[in-house]
Amino acid sequence: MRSNDFKKAGQIISQIKRNTNKSNTDNQMKPLNEFTKQELWKAFLKTFKEMYNKEFHEDKNVLNNLKPLFFYFLKDEKFFECENLRADISAPSFEKGFMIIGGYGLGKTDYMKVFQNIFKNYPNLRLKIYTSKELVHKYEICQTPLDKQSFIKDAERKLMFIDDISSERIASNYGHMDVIDEVLINRYDKNLITFVSCNYTTNNNCAKQTLQDLGLRYGGRMYDRFHEMFNIIEFKGSSFRR
Repeated sequence: MRSNDFKKAGQIISQIKRNTNKSNTDNQMKPLNEFTKQELWKAFLKTFKEMYNKEFHEDKNVLNNLKPLFFYFLKDEKFFECENLRADISAPSFEKGFMIIGGYGLGKTDYMKVFQNIFKNYPNLRLKIYTSKELVHKYEICQTPLDKQSFIKDAERKLMFIDDISSERIASNYGHMDVIDEVLINRYDKNLITFVSCNYTTNNNCAKQTLQDLGLRYGGRMYDRFHEMFNIIEFKGSSFRR
């Protein structure tokens, strides 16, 4: 091939790349380092409205609740400055997942479902959401050892959010098992990033006491690991369900 032919080929390839870039949509996957704050915020507002058929309500409490999630997924250093990040309970780190503690109806589940939808095309952030009760049910319907192996494999996905921990009962399947405790221990042992949520366990809305109560629920070995596995994020404000 002559030098002119090389130049023509290069020009054609460049034109194809330009045309391809022009046709990209907002939802198309791109490298994580190109996922800016503005893009994530725009995607969050758009996805929230599409999922819940209403505009995202913004006030001080709502934004303070959302900020640590937002900056965590962006790996933005502002995460460490967030008001609702309880650094006094667990040392903040991007190497950990997070535990959201708060009252009923503050958006813990809704916000995570929005992020799940946004990140479905981003392999590094793609996550699966289960409620604690769903995981117990999935385990209880296992009929064979192969079914249980499949359950364990599914619970070993890279990123996982378990909603409403401590609300579930002990599973019964040819014996009794505390499914959430076993899932959390297994994910800790395999160094997998986990996200969880739970409601306050006290009438005075104390995050520290809630964590201690979770330790009583799941046992001492899991309580010790909570601080290694999770940043603690406290959601505050009044319920949207009122």
